Amino acid sequence: MSGTGKVYLVGAGPGDLGLVTSRAYDLVASCEVLVHDNLVNPDLLEKVSPDCERIDVGKQPGRHAVPQEEIAELLVSKAQEGKIVVRLKGGDPFVFGRGGEEMTVLEEAGLSYEIVPGVTAALGCAAYAGIPLTHRDHGSSISFLTGHEDVAKEALRVDFGKFAAAGGTLCVYMGMGKLEQIVDELAAGGLKGNTPAVVVQQGTLPTQTKVVSNLGKLTQDVQDAGLVAPSIIFVGNAVGLSRDDDWFSSRPLFGKRIVVTRARAQAVELKSLLEQEGAEVLELPLIQVVSEVDKQIASEVFAGLGTYEWIVFTSVNGASKFFDLFLRGFKDLRSLGPARLACVGASTAEVLERLHLQVDLVPDKATAENLAKALIDTESLDSANVLVVTGNRNRDILVEMLDSVGHAIVDLLQVYATDFTNLGDVPEATRFRREGADAIVFASSSAVDSYVEQEDELRLDEAARRPIHCSIGPATSRSLRDNELSVDLEAPKASLSAMVESLVQHFGNLQ
Repeated sequence: MSGTGKVYLVGAGPGDLGLVTSRAYDLVASCEVLVHDNLVNPDLLEKVSPDCERIDVGKQPGRHAVPQEEIAELLVSKAQEGKIVVRLKGGDPFVFGRGGEEMTVLEEAGLSYEIVPGVTAALGCAAYAGIPLTHRDHGSSISFLTGHEDVAKEALRVDFGKFAAAGGTLCVYMGMGKLEQIVDELAAGGLKGNTPAVVVQQGTLPTQTKVVSNLGKLTQDVQDAGLVAPSIIFVGNAVGLSRDDDWFSSRPLFGKRIVVTRARAQAVELKSLLEQEGAEVLELPLIQVVSEVDKQIASEVFAGLGTYEWIVFTSVNGASKFFDLFLRGFKDLRSLGPARLACVGASTAEVLERLHLQVDLVPDKATAENLAKALIDTESLDSANVLVVTGNRNRDILVEMLDSVGHAIVDLLQVYATDFTNLGDVPEATRFRREGADAIVFASSSAVDSYVEQEDELRLDEAARRPIHCSIGPATSRSLRDNELSVDLEAPKASLSAMVESLVQHFGNLQ
C-alpha cells in the first residue's frame, strides 16, 4: 500500500443516531474529507470538524445521484492527495451499499482502506418495528434481497419464487418500485396470501411508519397508507409477531413534531429528552448565546468574591458562562468564598448542582420578581453585598428590587449576550412554514422575542399544522402573553424535564 491518504468505508446505520458506532463517530469527527449519501442522519454530518470538506453524492430533488464510477474516482483522487477520507453510507457498506465495488477500486489503486460496519437497515427497522427476524417456532433463516432494478426492465434479477420456496424471513431492500411484481413472484413460488408481511418506512426514525398486512393485501394496503421509499419489506411467519402498537411507536410523543427554539448548543439536552419520549424534533435556533464580559469588571468581581453574602444566578446561560470564566482563574470551588447561592429556577440550579455546589435558594416560581422577593424575605439585605450574574437581555427588576426594597449593595456581572438568529431560508424554517408542528417550546423570553420579530418569515402555510405553545415558566409565559401569543402549556417548574413531562401529559390526555 502507498503512503498517501486513507479511505474508510463507514456504515452510518439505519437512521437513529443511537445506532451509530463509536468508531464511526470518531472517524466522522476527525476526517479531512467526508463523502456521504443523503440517507445519512443530518445530525451525524454536523459532527465533522469545521475545516472538513463535505461532499454530498446522494440523490436530491432536481438532481441525479452521482454515478458510482465518479464516486470511486473521487475517493481515489482525495486519498492520493494525502487526505483522510470517510465514505459514509446509510446502513452497512457491505449490505447493498456498493462497498465491495469501492473496495476493489481502492485495492486496484494501491490505496490503504478500512471497513467500518454499521447496523444494516433490515436489522434496525425490524427491531424498531417489533419484528423478530428469527423465532424458534416461526422462522430459522433470513434472506436479504434487493428489489432494485432498472425501471426499464420487466424481469427481476432475484428469483423471488425460489426464496419463497426456501421459507424463513425475507427482507427486501429497495423494493417499493417493484412491490406488486415481487408479491406476485412470491405467491407464484408458493407463499400463501395469508403469509404475514410488513413494510417499514423511515425505520428507526421518529417519522417511522409501518403497514402490518399479509401477502395477499400488501400491495393495496401499502398504496392506501401512502408508503414510499426508503422502506424495507418483510415477509414470513416470524413477521406475524409484529403489532401495530410496537414498543417504538407506543412511546408517548411518537408521531409528534416538537419545535425547539433554544440556541443550538443549548438544545442538545432538550432534544435528547424529547426524542427519548418518541418525538420528532425540529430545531429552530431563534437565539445564539455568546460569551461577553467586561474583563476589568470581571477581574474586580473575582478579586472580591470573599466579600459577597449572596451570588445570584438569573439563567442557565449565566450560571454556565460564570463558572466557565471562574474555573479558568481558580482551581478550587472554595475560592467562591462564603457567599450563599441563589438561582432563579430549577434548571439554573442544576448547573450548580452538577458542580457539587449546594444551592441555598430557589423561588417557587421562576421569575426575577419572585427571586428578589425570596431573597428579601429570607433575611435583611440592608447593606449586604450581592452579586447578580446576568446577560444582556435580562430584566432590570431584580436589581431594582434588591436595591430599592432590600437596600442591598448590588454588583452586576454580565457574562454573556443573547443575539437573535435570522433563520431566513434554512431548511428547518422552510419545513416549519410548509408543514407546521404539534408544539413549539420556549425556554426563554429571548426566544419568544426572536420568534415574534421573525413572525412574517415563519408564518405558516394555510395547510400546515398549528402548534401549541409550551413555556418553561412564568417569565417566558408572560413574554408570550405580552406578544399576544397563547400559553397552552407551562411547565410546573422551570426545568427541561418538567417541560417535557408537561408535553407528555398533554398529548397523552388527547389520546
